[in-house]
Amino acid sequence: MEVSKGCNSGVYYRPGQYEYQVLDNANSPYGENPRQSAGSLFFCMAPRVIPRVAREWNEGRIVCKGTVIQHWLNGVKVIDFDYTDPRWREEIELLRIRGAELSARGGALKLQDHGADVWFRNLRWRTIPAGEVCPAKTLHPCRFHLRRSKKKRRCRADAESQGRRAHADSRPALGSALRAVAAFSS
Repeated sequence: MEVSKGCNSGVYYRPGQYEYQVLDNANSPYGENPRQSAGSLFFCMAPRVIPRVAREWNEGRIVCKGTVIQHWLNGVKVIDFDYTDPRWREEIELLRIRGAELSARGGALKLQDHGADVWFRNLRWRTIPAGEVCPAKTLHPCRFHLRRSKKKRRCRADAESQGRRAHADSRPALGSALRAVAAFSS
């Protein structure tokens, strides 16, 4: 997926309000809140890394099996939890308030449009076989630090200092691969 400057979009999956957030964190007010940033389980759980900037391809992946949910961003697992685990009680309550049907399985991919340009390619869907294991591993969300800038208040993650920041004008070649994968089981 690739987003335009200021873009806010998402991919809905499973019945109810399960949303993988697709966002230009740097130029959208939603990027100031980690629970609404790119790769998040929108409104409920923050991811542990920051994506590339607007106009660069990002790779997303959603995995759901039983009560385990995983979000991947650019090859890194950014959310991984089992919503029956009491450690995630507060986040699950937010998901429930938002309208998620926790006992529902299956679903369909729905691409969200808030009017800004967003591109998706190579979307794939598969059912996870009954014998395939998707064990949940406790991941701690990325620590976000709010800093003042001359233009506006922004959320920046520790990942930024590790060289993951890019230039807005650098765009990958057309052959750049994106795999947006959603895997579900009933």
